[in-house]
Amino acid sequence: MKLSRETVVRAALELLDEVGLDAMTLRGVAERLHVQAPALYWHVRNRQDLIDEMAAAMIRDGIGGLAPDGAWMDQLGDIARAYRQTLLSHRDGARVLAESCSADPAVNRLAELSLRMLTAAGFTPQDAMRALISLLSYVSGFVTDEQSSRPRSETPDPVLFPLLTAAGTGHHTAETFEYGLELLLSGLRLARLTA
Repeated sequence: MKLSRETVVRAALELLDEVGLDAMTLRGVAERLHVQAPALYWHVRNRQDLIDEMAAAMIRDGIGGLAPDGAWMDQLGDIARAYRQTLLSHRDGARVLAESCSADPAVNRLAELSLRMLTAAGFTPQDAMRALISLLSYVSGFVTDEQSSRPRSETPDPVLFPLLTAAGTGHHTAETFEYGLELLLSGLRLARLTA
């Protein structure tokens, strides 16, 4: 296999799925590719550069060609759902995107597409950007919790916390995601109507 930036990034994504972001190292990627670690520096400058490239590849693979259609709220919902699936496609995917500083054209294309759609719906460019950041932050935060390996705390004392006990556990589900997304989209619609 000829070593290239693409093969390094793909190997890193495979390693990410196996060991997670904290354990993913350039040395581990090199071992996976059966080369010495210094050989990678022809293709990526350092771990941060690799994470940036991994994030860009995730976006290109997951939502790079996304072309939502319909009303602006439907389009935003489609973007949020596709972004969630993109983050969930790799172990620690939300953390990879959060730690990246990628200005890849695929990332910029998604932002431009979203801002164009929101400004056409009546948002100012500044409010459109705030709406997009709010939407993507909601998705990233939700998926970070979904992918968290933190052990869940013990069941609360039902005498002290009857409502918390009644609410149950296991709330990071697709249904809860959709509930929060609907609240966010409804709030954006109201903000646009009252602006």
